[in-house]
Parts: sequence; C-alpha cells; structure tokens
Amino acid sequence: MTKVLVSGYIGFNNFGDEAIFKVLSNHLKTLGFDVSVLCNNKKLVRKTYNVKTYNYKKPLQIIKAILSCDILISGGGSLLQNKTSNKSLVYYLLIIFLSKLFLKKVLIFAQGIEPVNGAFFEFLLKTILKRADYICVRDQKSVDYLNKLKINSTLNSDPVYSLVESVDIEKEKTGLVVQLRDSKNLSQDFLDNLALSISRYYRKKVSVFCFEKEIDEKVCLEFVSKLKKHNIDCQYLSDKSILETIEVINKAEFLIGMRLHSLICAVSLKTKPLGIIYDEKIKTLACELNLEAIDLVNYSNLDSKISDFFNNHSNKTLAPRSFNWECIDSFFKEKKLC
Repeated sequence: MTKVLVSGYIGFNNFGDEAIFKVLSNHLKTLGFDVSVLCNNKKLVRKTYNVKTYNYKKPLQIIKAILSCDILISGGGSLLQNKTSNKSLVYYLLIIFLSKLFLKKVLIFAQGIEPVNGAFFEFLLKTILKRADYICVRDQKSVDYLNKLKINSTLNSDPVYSLVESVDIEKEKTGLVVQLRDSKNLSQDFLDNLALSISRYYRKKVSVFCFEKEIDEKVCLEFVSKLKKHNIDCQYLSDKSILETIEVINKAEFLIGMRLHSLICAVSLKTKPLGIIYDEKIKTLACELNLEAIDLVNYSNLDSKISDFFNNHSNKTLAPRSFNWECIDSFFKEKKLC
C-alpha cells in the first residue's frame, strides 16, 4: 500500500485549508493509499479525517513521518509565500527538501505561488521546487511565475471546487453572508463605510461569518456592532464544520467575502458573490471569474459597488472551474504509486 504524507496548514480550524485536505484525503483513500498528515491538534485531525497524524513542529515526528512515506504531497493553498512570514516559507520548503533528501517522491498540490519577497528566498524557492517530481498550481499567475523561474508546472484549479460541485444548490435562497478577516490594510473607515452602505441597500438579516477564529473573530465581532448601530438584524457565526459552512453559504442569496474559499463556494453554489481584495489571490480569482470586487485600499467606489451588488439582478451566472484529478492520478500511475 502506498503511504502518502501531506504537509499543509491543517488542524488550525481554517475553513479553506481544512476543506482542501478533506477533498485530498478522500480522493487518496479512494485510490487505496495510506494517508498521514503533519498537523496541529493531532487528536482532532485524526478523529475528523481518519488519518494518521504527526505533530508539524516536532523534528523527530517530522523525520519519522517522512521516512515512513512513499510520497510527500505539499499543499494545497498558499503555503509557499512569505507575505505571512519568512519562517512559514522556510518551514514548508524544508519539508520538501527533507523528503527529497530521503529519496521520496514529492507532489506540489494545487498551490497558489506568488512571487516571494527577497532574492535569497526566491533562490531557495527555485532551488527546492526544481527537485519536486510534479507541480500543479491553481492559477495562471502561478504558472507564469514558475515559468519565469524555469520550473515546469501544470495548471489545475482549486480542489474545493470538487467538494462543492456535488452539493445540491438551494432553490430558495435568502439572506446576506459577510465573511471578513483581519488584514494590515483593513481600516475602521472601510468597515464603517461597508456597514453604512449595506444598511442603505439591504435591510434583511445579515450573518457575519468567522472562518478562522484566531484571525477573523475580532474584526467580525466589530462589524456586527457596526451593523447593529444601523439597526440591521445580524448574527455572528463561527466554529462551523466544513459541511455546515457550505450549508450556510448555499442558503444565502448574497455573499460579501474576503477569504478565497468563501468566494469559491459562493460561485459554485450560485450565491451572488462580491469579493474584497485584500491579497493578490483574491484579485487573481476576480479576474479569472469576472467577479465583482472592492479593493481594500482604494475603495472610493464602495457605495456604488454595494448598490449595484444588491440592485442589479441581471448579472450573468459565474462559471466555476472544475478540478482535474486525471493529471494527478496519471502522475501516481507514472510513478507506479497506484
């Protein structure tokens, strides 16, 4: 039986990364693979996904996990970037490097890879990724950047599309979901204007959804207070499972979202989406899907965008991109892993 080790941002209760791992682990199990993961909160991850777990920050467990596997899968998501921190980038690259050092196969799975900051870190990224056996990325910008580094990659999509496409779309949609996260460019003025504009054009119930408590909760609770000052009927949502999160978005008529996977779910479930661009990946998604979005820095058009969002019902249906498992499975067969 082929033993697979997954390296990702797992066990931190982040909807997007957890959803990607759910899709990936389920698919690997259908192929008969034995799945392990480097993660936080080992007991919860083991119980939730029925996989073997190793502590992501304990060196001996990391080495044991790598030595025990046949292939490392790194991803998906936005692991290989240093906007968050240099430490994060170095950590995920080190896992890849150790796997190749111990002669393991390496698959970079459905990642969004943006230009990293600093010549040294770009050199590190280039040097280590060139040793990967297969790289698939989720957007054209990632392909273009890797081409610039002379690294071959295959364009795919985000795996969460394949999770959502099997859901029956709710016919009677109602309500607005607002999904926010903290960001260095997120100002009180932006939040004040967003709350004011929503109150002008939408007087039904609003659900303010926290996707990752550690990062999202403070700003989400602040926004609930701002909406209540405008006498908006609103509720705060958090600590939802993957399926519960999808259900909330599926039932909503509108979604205003910052996180990538809130928008991916909305598009797939035919909930009308409006993006908030806090990061390059949201801008990329908006361009790919012709998705309306507000810039977090230059938001002078915020009120008109919100007005159009609620009042323009003639927008064309956005077409989600399907995830292609065939190229992944072909790689496994080529390497005689299944």
